[in-house]
Amino acid sequence: MKATSEMILREIAGEKILIPVGKTAMKIHGMINLSESGYLLWSRLQNECTEKELVDAILSEYDIDRQTAICDVRTFLDQMRSVGILEE
Repeated sequence: MKATSEMILREIAGEKILIPVGKTAMKIHGMINLSESGYLLWSRLQNECTEKELVDAILSEYDIDRQTAICDVRTFLDQMRSVGILEE
């Protein structure tokens, strides 16, 4: 899976914001504010990667157990799918 190229990441006042462009701007009317872990996952999704690779990235950055990391990654991916900004 991979993040769509129709979202541009900007840092505004210390916040990581995704701004829709192109056809995605017609579907998403607004911006998406990323948490620290959301930013980590979005950054990894700029290149093709698997769910396992995303879980491993979270585990290497945060002191959490594997099951929590899996749940968090799946929640993030489900949210990205629901707004149509994840290519699979």
